[in-house]
Amino acid sequence: MTLPTNLSPTQLRALGVIADIGKSQAEDMAKILEAFADTLPAFLKAVNEDDVFCRKVFVLFEAVAKAGDAKKIQRHLLRPDGIDQEVEKLREAWKPKAKVKRKPEPKPEA
Repeated sequence: MTLPTNLSPTQLRALGVIADIGKSQAEDMAKILEAFADTLPAFLKAVNEDDVFCRKVFVLFEAVAKAGDAKKIQRHLLRPDGIDQEVEKLREAWKPKAKVKRKPEPKPEA
């Protein structure tokens, strides 16, 4: 990596160290996400033991998922029946509220 600056060798080494820290943190996060993905099937199987908790888990997953991902989740074999209304209710509750533009108040005449 060549920087078109007048940084000293010490400063360039420091930038390299900082870049390596960021790379290390990104690799660590990728490993954490992979661990979640690997554990998810066993988690869902265990969740299925508790009907109430299972409903909550699937409702939450679908509510936060992108539309395409939510449709895929709906086809999961362990997905409880009849949770569509709960999912929609949660999505609506989390929708950002539309900002209402307020007209500037007229200035009082002096």
